[in-house]
Amino acid sequence: MKKTAPTGLAAFTRKPPPPSAAAPPEESVTGKRTRGKNDVVALTVRLRRADWERLHQFAVTEGVSLQQLAHDGFSRLLVEKGLPGLN
Repeated sequence: MKKTAPTGLAAFTRKPPPPSAAAPPEESVTGKRTRGKNDVVALTVRLRRADWERLHQFAVTEGVSLQQLAHDGFSRLLVEKGLPGLN
């Protein structure tokens, strides 16, 4: 039977394998980390055009940015799973 990697929230809440079994960190391969090194990290989300238009209109109606909608949604998902929300 093939062992599969955990999916969903379990993939983020389980302890990582010991360092010997894990892939080397990015900075050891390239020598210098290039992504995710600042306090604020950019995230790209791909949506179908129709979905983006709906979200955009909703944001305009509510008087908030798409950034704020995404932040609130991610935070709410974490809280629903019993984890601390985003700051």
